[in-house]
Amino acid sequence: MRHKEIEKKRKELTEILAQENAEKRWERLQKLAREVGASVTRMGKTPIHQNIDGRICYTTSNEITETEIVHNIQFALQTETMIEVCRTSAKNFWVALVATVIALLAMFAAWAAVVVKVKGFEP
Repeated sequence: MRHKEIEKKRKELTEILAQENAEKRWERLQKLAREVGASVTRMGKTPIHQNIDGRICYTTSNEITETEIVHNIQFALQTETMIEVCRTSAKNFWVALVATVIALLAMFAAWAAVVVKVKGFEP
């Protein structure tokens, strides 16, 4: 994603969270999560009951809360932002490298002009 797309998705997340209707908010959050590549499921063990001997029995579930989906979306957007920053940084590295070479050539030209001028100067 590019910077404008990331900002658009962040704005969309803010708009979704401002909705009052929980069911519509849930549907839109899941849709946005899938668009940005965030997870909408969570596998975990949930305690169901405790045995007579004190051991806790667990069941596996994939229930996820709205808070976790929002966190996953924000984390995915953060990752996309870091990737975009790395792309920009790599591009700017080459720009800086070319500018450095040009400055180096200009320095040599200036020194050559000084050397020629000093050798040609006779009082």
